Amino acid sequence: MKNSQIVVLVKECLNGNKDSYSLIIRHFQQNIYNLCFHFLGTPQDAEDAAIEVFTKAYRALKDFNPQYAFSTWLFRIAVNHSIGILRRQKREREYLMAEAANPFSMTEWKSPDTVFFNNSQQKALESVLSSLPVKYRTALMLKYQQDLSYQEISEIMEIPVNTVGSLILRGKKELREALK
Repeated sequence: MKNSQIVVLVKECLNGNKDSYSLIIRHFQQNIYNLCFHFLGTPQDAEDAAIEVFTKAYRALKDFNPQYAFSTWLFRIAVNHSIGILRRQKREREYLMAEAANPFSMTEWKSPDTVFFNNSQQKALESVLSSLPVKYRTALMLKYQQDLSYQEISEIMEIPVNTVGSLILRGKKELREALK
């Protein structure tokens, strides 16, 4: 669906046609779920977060500027919401650093993440990815999981395009070093 079609749906929704928003949800639901999942790590948390993201976006539709891509606006809401959840969960940095030092430690812990990821390489990557600083993890996920351009990532993260490139480069470097 093109942005111009989404803008029409947004206008219809703002004019009282609530069914238009369900079309928007159907179009973006998998991408938003995937983004939330990569931040939060469990299917249930990702599903709950995605629902909350669409609810927040619906309440803020009047603030959407049609000069910009709706997807960028919605992804920004999803990223900010996911980061907020992570902050509220108060995950300890020491725990993440310990996992990064031993990426295969997740195999002994029977968490929902461990059950979900059957492949040990995938588990190691997910563990190391979760140990990265949020800014690197966000840039990498938006680039490689959502396949967004540097410009789109720049708008979502509200940083200069050059900074996006730097974050992706540094994030990949940290991933490589941690996976060695």
